[in-house]
Amino acid sequence: MNPAKPNILTVLQARQAVLDKERQAKDELAAARVKLEERDYKGALRAFKKYFKMDGDQCFSVIAKDVATLVKNYQPARLIVQRYRNDKEKLILQGQADSKLVGQLVLLNLGLGERSRTEAFYRELKQANFDTEISELFLRHVWRQLLRRRRYEDLRPYFHSLGFFLLLHITELDCHIWFPDLRTYSKTEIRNWRERCLKSIIEEGPLTYELALGLGEMQAANLFAQRILGVEASDRVYAALIKAALRARAADPAKELYKEARSTLGSRRIRQTNKAFRLS
Repeated sequence: MNPAKPNILTVLQARQAVLDKERQAKDELAAARVKLEERDYKGALRAFKKYFKMDGDQCFSVIAKDVATLVKNYQPARLIVQRYRNDKEKLILQGQADSKLVGQLVLLNLGLGERSRTEAFYRELKQANFDTEISELFLRHVWRQLLRRRRYEDLRPYFHSLGFFLLLHITELDCHIWFPDLRTYSKTEIRNWRERCLKSIIEEGPLTYELALGLGEMQAANLFAQRILGVEASDRVYAALIKAALRARAADPAKELYKEARSTLGSRRIRQTNKAFRLS
């Protein structure tokens, strides 16, 4: 008897069990949404409770809006979702945090309309000296809020991730532009992917640039600005980068960007840039 066969069978059975659980979870989620549409909030809560208990890998991917609708219209649901959220926090405090668990906590807080609780819980973990890996799991969800308040040093552990993915998105966009036929996707899929990638670069790129300046990472900041402008050297991008530099209290880079914008675009095509620079 080949000893490998039982192992393969066990693996296949385990995989099938996962697929069955995911399928059942999707069915319960679909049932909950039907109940929401029918305004049967008590029935929706029963379906959501089954969905929550399954806790499969695919759970919590798209339910924040649904939870928000439920808790807004049915007060008993709020108490149950809060209790479920609290259970997630307890698991994390017990050292069981992973990206899935943190993502669930974030989405439950969003559904409850308690976005600030995620950041407050992150600060609790930080004060308790939880390890860097757990901090990064939370920073990917709260980094914008911290950046808005210029908490640059709090974001230092996450700086390398933001910088890496910014440059990765820029490189991926270049690859799709130069080699559009390499992947077997439809033209519509490729166009939509490019638009999402460009939006990420234009919206998050200046924020990453601001963080680099705020942390004194001048070499990285200069690289980010150069690569972002290599994607789109427009009035809106120059304006966003200048705003970012001014927020980081980096006057010299802001002046250099303004000078470059005038030289590249001409004085009549930098309306947003002029407005941003006047903030100084």
